[in-house]
Amino acid sequence: MEKEKVFPKDINEIISVGQNINIEILTGDYKGIYYSYVYDEDKDGFLIFPPTDSLGRMGFVKVGDMISVSCISKKNMRVAFDSKILQIIKQTDKTLYKIGKPTEFYKYEFRENFRVDVLLNATCYFYDTSNKLQTKQASILNLSASGAKVSLNEFFELNKPIILEFTLENKTFNVNATIVRRLQIDKNTYHYGVKFEEMDHKDKDFLIKFCLKKQMELLRMQRG
Repeated sequence: MEKEKVFPKDINEIISVGQNINIEILTGDYKGIYYSYVYDEDKDGFLIFPPTDSLGRMGFVKVGDMISVSCISKKNMRVAFDSKILQIIKQTDKTLYKIGKPTEFYKYEFRENFRVDVLLNATCYFYDTSNKLQTKQASILNLSASGAKVSLNEFFELNKPIILEFTLENKTFNVNATIVRRLQIDKNTYHYGVKFEEMDHKDKDFLIKFCLKKQMELLRMQRG
């Protein structure tokens, strides 16, 4: 679907110094939505604080990475634009990321697969090499209607099928999932990106509504 473009008279009608913004990291192990703040501006870019999630965890990016930025315009409209990390500036007391100034803006569309920061206890079920069912305790770090980021003290190969059991707002889920990404955090800890497989329609609808509700909460926070 083609994005609906927005045509401001001045770029500062959309984004300016002192503004709260959302950063979507589009690729890699830290793919997801993060918070940031516009610290300063120069002729060809904005200086922002490093993107962090609602629990204070940083989303790492490097120079050249593409990101999507969304914010609330002065006309109280949720607007987004694509940008690139131009420079990482390390100062004595802070680190700043320089992002390129956009040339096009478009209306932000709420998405079913918006990633929501959570910290949920979960149980992971899987079959070992002897085809015996095993269980491991896990933590779900973010969640959408199509997948999650999961922290586990267990090494899994990519494409391995697992089952995740967790409770969200007093509703218990048992979801078939597949490992699609892996990041080793330390000697024993791995973060996995998992894709949910076939899911009961009522369960999926519940997750979609949960994610949409969280997007509305983020919108209210930015307005505040």
